[in-house]
Amino acid sequence: MVTPKHDVALAYLHSDELAANFHASLFNLFGYDMSHEGRILHHIRIKTTLMGLPEARNRACKETLDSPCEWLFFVDSDMGFEPWALDQLLHVADPVERPIVGGLCFSQRTEEIDGRNGFRCYPRVTIFEWLEQADGAHRFNGALHYPINKLVRCGATGGAFVLVHRSVLERIGGDWFTQTPDETGLMQGEDISFFDRCRRLEIPVHVHTGIRTTHYKHLWLAEEDFWQSFLAPPATEPVDVIVPVLHRPQNVGPLMDSLTASTGLARAWFVCEPGDQEEIDQVFAHGGGVMEHAGTFAEKVNWAYRRLKPDFSDPDRTEAPWVLLVGDDVRFRPGWLDHGQDVARRYKASVVGTNDLANPRVQRGEHATHPMISRRYIDEVGAGWDGPGVVCHEGYRHWFVDDEIVTAAKQRGQFQVALASEVEHLHPNVGKAPMDEIYELGMKSAADDQK
Repeated sequence: MVTPKHDVALAYLHSDELAANFHASLFNLFGYDMSHEGRILHHIRIKTTLMGLPEARNRACKETLDSPCEWLFFVDSDMGFEPWALDQLLHVADPVERPIVGGLCFSQRTEEIDGRNGFRCYPRVTIFEWLEQADGAHRFNGALHYPINKLVRCGATGGAFVLVHRSVLERIGGDWFTQTPDETGLMQGEDISFFDRCRRLEIPVHVHTGIRTTHYKHLWLAEEDFWQSFLAPPATEPVDVIVPVLHRPQNVGPLMDSLTASTGLARAWFVCEPGDQEEIDQVFAHGGGVMEHAGTFAEKVNWAYRRLKPDFSDPDRTEAPWVLLVGDDVRFRPGWLDHGQDVARRYKASVVGTNDLANPRVQRGEHATHPMISRRYIDEVGAGWDGPGVVCHEGYRHWFVDDEIVTAAKQRGQFQVALASEVEHLHPNVGKAPMDEIYELGMKSAADDQK
């Protein structure tokens, strides 16, 4: 029979209710611990409110120091975990080298108002580094990514699932979780304040990303969540991406990098101004196709579409069943073509709206700034109202070309939107790019185009 070590104080804070995942996890943890090494000696349960968290955590620290326990195990009452998670933490922890080890936890960030009296919620891993900011002050920044099943040295983590050696508490000496301001005077959370004290004392902090947890949070489930979680079947049909450009050679590389990384079924055709060698060189350097033609956005699209027809002798210019219209200020997100063609198949749509992640009408599924259009549809009836074989009405210089295409498709019952087909529009109107003379040129004709 194994002799119990009895060296861990388990502490959790709670309100009037406990999350079901925590209740089941705690029950299983005690059962596992009793049938193995018996590490848990002291059980600290403190009822508190959100405003009382620093005092409650400080009380747990003091009770640990008043006990013979070597380790304090903080676990929040909305966490779920495996029965052996404490043993995993203890296995990688060390009183000197790794006196603080946390599990892999995620917090919920509510970063955007969703327009329906809720918020868009995002998971963020609770692994933080102490970094200098743009204003010259230092703060803890959350990691954007993390390696799987690794012991990661970091600056801080949260207090939701963390093992702390008593020597850490002894070195800090008191007021462990009392809130402190950062370098700009903003008050830090109680857990970040604790790790800030550890930083000042050069106490190492680690997170093991193979010790996994779940964090129960209320959130606002919406259409965006469905589309982001839906796995579309692979796209099977090629698409010609027509990109009318004026002189912005710096935009070619980022667009092409995102396109080639996202699918092998798309080929970009840049319709450049005649003689714009700098732009042309960039297109060739990044694997795009070059066409030279002067004119408006609409004129360039129609010219390129006719040039891509199979009755030309160039064998490289084969007919793809789909065309996509974009500017040079887009980025293709992974899976965009899979989702676009899946929607086209499911709903027999000839015009599919991609999601530009910018225009409110687009994100509501009412419009498409970057439509993907069936070649058969263009050849038989036309994308707008000019008749067969015409993509864009050439009375527009730039704006509202897409409005006519979408409106005509709606009238014919041929329009559907794939909200997970993300072709992000980096436009100054939504703060994603600086204004330049190309945008200004398009805006000058907006009123006339609208009429």
